[in-house]
Amino acid sequence: MKHTTTLVLTEALPAAGMGVLHGRAEVVILSAPTQDELARAVPRADGLVMVMEQPTLSAELIALGKRLRIVCRCGAGYDNIDVDALTQRGIPLATTAGASADTVAEHAIYLMLALARRGPALDRAVKAGAWPRGFGGVELAGRTCALVGYGRIGRAIARRLAPFDMKLLIVDPLLPEAWPLEKALAQADFVVLACALTPQTKRLIDAKALEAMKRSAFLVNVARGAVVDEAALVAALEAGGLAGAGLDVLETEPPRAHHPLLARDDVVLTPHVAAYIDTAYERVATACARNALAGLEGGLERACVVNAEVLR
Repeated sequence: MKHTTTLVLTEALPAAGMGVLHGRAEVVILSAPTQDELARAVPRADGLVMVMEQPTLSAELIALGKRLRIVCRCGAGYDNIDVDALTQRGIPLATTAGASADTVAEHAIYLMLALARRGPALDRAVKAGAWPRGFGGVELAGRTCALVGYGRIGRAIARRLAPFDMKLLIVDPLLPEAWPLEKALAQADFVVLACALTPQTKRLIDAKALEAMKRSAFLVNVARGAVVDEAALVAALEAGGLAGAGLDVLETEPPRAHHPLLARDDVVLTPHVAAYIDTAYERVATACARNALAGLEGGLERACVVNAEVLR
């Protein structure tokens, strides 16, 4: 007897995404599962949707998915998924990077402006009864931005920086005309990280990289926390090695209590929310649901698949 097509979600998608799935498959929602709970669900899944950054979909879990035909990530990052193991099984991994590129790019610009204009610190000062003048800050016009990563999000950031009259230095190993990292760091007033987390980019911004930056430079990260060596960043800030940092991502999320970055006025933090904005998250959820169904029913678009070599 033919089995019912089962789609396992590690969290419920927003209503727009759930509406796309309605009536198209048996949907099983796990709700923030542990690794053991995910392991128990994978064997019955024809499709699997990894909604958040946790849990990890390891090679061992993938091996349990005898019926598994598609894995989808509701978002752009997929460092919690063993892509090699999926590829060996011929299972595509689809992401929604294109659906969130614009809103993540907007968040990167927000962090740049918050740092440049000292927005959060000025807000705190006024609310505490002060009225500071000559508080510092810098203009973006005429400054240089090193953009590390030139995929969908990187290109969206670049388009938004053009009206600010900034000089842009692209750092990306896939572009033959791109700038070498160390040379770009030495010239940049802002360094914006928009690259995927891979073995090559893990702790790419380490003590050596931070030392190469100007003392007046700002670091912005909308990629993954592990792209930056946090201990080295704290040390650089404490030593006055750079002017500040705007971080939407951290190595450990949420950060531990009394993390040294939490107390610094030269650091602007947001809780990994760059893609979580009203219509943008609905758009991501809808794209994810459509990818899942396409993976089960046919018609999966090559552009959204990380390991497109498995497609025939």
